[in-house]
Amino acid sequence: MSDARRTWLAGLLADAAARFGVTIDGEPVRGSYDRTLAVRTSGPAWLRVTAQEPRWARGAYWDGIATATGEPFEGIPMPRHLRSAEWAERWDDVDQVVRADLIGYVDEPAVGSGLVLDHPVDLPDAWWAGLRAGLGTLRRVSATERRVLEPDALRSSVLALFGVEIDLGRVDWEVAHGDLHFGNLTAPRLTILDWEYWGWAPAGYDAAVLACSAVLRPDVAARVRAEFADVLGTYSGAVAQLAAADKYLRLVGIGAYPEIAVPVRRQAEAVVRERFA
Repeated sequence: MSDARRTWLAGLLADAAARFGVTIDGEPVRGSYDRTLAVRTSGPAWLRVTAQEPRWARGAYWDGIATATGEPFEGIPMPRHLRSAEWAERWDDVDQVVRADLIGYVDEPAVGSGLVLDHPVDLPDAWWAGLRAGLGTLRRVSATERRVLEPDALRSSVLALFGVEIDLGRVDWEVAHGDLHFGNLTAPRLTILDWEYWGWAPAGYDAAVLACSAVLRPDVAARVRAEFADVLGTYSGAVAQLAAADKYLRLVGIGAYPEIAVPVRRQAEAVVRERFA
């Protein structure tokens, strides 16, 4: 993203703060690929803005933060949604829809600094138990039409990448966070961050993505697989692991994290041998 676009987003952040009646209290933090900009505000709260052309400013990936709320999500360690707003702007002579979300502030640091964990971590048993419990509650959410993955697209991509024909009739679907990497988990007190993508996915998808995110730390990836062996060991869990590998290999395909290409593909090939040979 250009410096001019970043400056424009910073102006939108200030505009959003004024709309919500809060004061910016910190340095803005850029999201992955500079798609979002966020900052701590008075309250304290966390203010996040993004902007898209109108054709993209809709659908499951647009309002996830605001819709992950209410009674079904009670008991999940997550920030609470406070307010949202949308308005029209123009950037470089192109119409844009701006979205701002204000959520409760989390003062615990994230375990990782990005989509791939690249340093040692030592997370206590209680942290893992909290993660299992939180995802267990999420798996029981049902009243949504949001989807992380579309069944037919999943079947096509797994066939193209791994040569595996998925039997969709055998796949159990459940509501997932959709982007559960270690950069979206805090410690020592667990909070699950960034609910932009939540929706239906093959059972075990969150655990599979988390294992992929730890592929450079085999001890952590092994802990993920052990903690979620009950779901990853099923047919649906095997499909979820291939879907997660597809997600991470797509990152490699756009030039991000080239160092994960071999271990992610090796893990996917092991799943293929064990479950689909």
